[in-house]
Amino acid sequence: MATLVGDQPALLGGTAIRSADYPAWPIWDDAERRILNETLEQGGWWQGDGSVARDFANAFARYHSAAFGMAMTNGTHTIEAALIACDVGDGDEVIVPGMTFVASASAVLAVNATPILVDIDPETLCLDATAAEAAMTPRTKAIIVVHVAGAAADLDALTELCARRGVHLIEDCAHAHGTFWRGRGVGSYGSFGSFSMQRSKLMTAGEGGVLICNDQALRDRAWAYADCGRVKGEWWYHHATVGTNLRMSEWQGAILTAQLARFPEQNARRNESAVALGLALDQIEGLRPQRRDPRMDSQGNYCFVFHYDADAFAGMPLRTFERAMAAEGIPMGVSYPSLNELAVFRDANFGPRLRASAPKVDYATVRLPNSEHAARSTVWIEHRILLAEPEDVLDVARAAARIQQHAAAIVAADSD
Repeated sequence: MATLVGDQPALLGGTAIRSADYPAWPIWDDAERRILNETLEQGGWWQGDGSVARDFANAFARYHSAAFGMAMTNGTHTIEAALIACDVGDGDEVIVPGMTFVASASAVLAVNATPILVDIDPETLCLDATAAEAAMTPRTKAIIVVHVAGAAADLDALTELCARRGVHLIEDCAHAHGTFWRGRGVGSYGSFGSFSMQRSKLMTAGEGGVLICNDQALRDRAWAYADCGRVKGEWWYHHATVGTNLRMSEWQGAILTAQLARFPEQNARRNESAVALGLALDQIEGLRPQRRDPRMDSQGNYCFVFHYDADAFAGMPLRTFERAMAAEGIPMGVSYPSLNELAVFRDANFGPRLRASAPKVDYATVRLPNSEHAARSTVWIEHRILLAEPEDVLDVARAAARIQQHAAAIVAADSD
């Protein structure tokens, strides 16, 4: 990778490293058009009459080494259904990592359980198993582990912990389509694996979610909740339990069927690009890629994430570095804030959630130093970059090197 020595950064009026855009997302072709037309002609546009969404979910589950797949409305509802199936509710506690999208915790609130916010491993950005065990109490009913940016958490430690303490492990795999740990897909290790198919995800139908598992009884309980409390094999209007409607439409199932067919090749390409980009960024002082655990066979790479040390960039604030990268033609994502810093937790804006019997947590006093630091010091690059040609992917490192070379001038101009 050649460094562009002497070139002015785009933020200071120089020519951007990239003028051409990276591959667009989402990607689609005639495969989506064909199966959508077939679904239209068949007339079974919902799961009650059709089989497209159900067949997709089961195929996706098999891809991730699980026996059962359920096609649902989104990746928040999949977590909610998993919690219901695991009998998590009023008075129970669920451990949730600080570095995640709010849905990992709001789904816990949706079943009137209490999220216990726990810190992360500073290198992988995933739940720290030791911190999780330290936070457990007799009320702990489940642990939600998030595979952040597709990097698998320590599933060896977490599965052992949950088995030893008799609690459910629910894997939030919204970022981790195609992440494999010791030869098995993530989502197949816990009681459930939850995947999002929202527009930005590695497979997408705009919205949607898939819940996978290996236990028939858990599968039936989760689907009963998602299907209005119905019981498999019983009369349509027999509602044995309280449920709701979380069914994915056949239209979404059709699009995702086409997406799954091309996904393995995309996943392999993203992995190859991510490894090469990580090696290139590692050569730049102050930049350090998110740790890739050697026990992973592949990483889903929802985003490419790296740690940023402002001291190696003349004290340049992270937001300025991100603006400088964007000016060079590098599409930027944004890190999640740490959950304890969100207003919903800090101010306890839970609405009707958490009854009087719930354990009291003063979230305003919760401190998660690793999560808080990661939110202020990690750079998130959109996954579509990893589908570009190899030299185009390495433009990310070229842009970072150029910005570092002119960091003092950028900082000075930014303070004027």
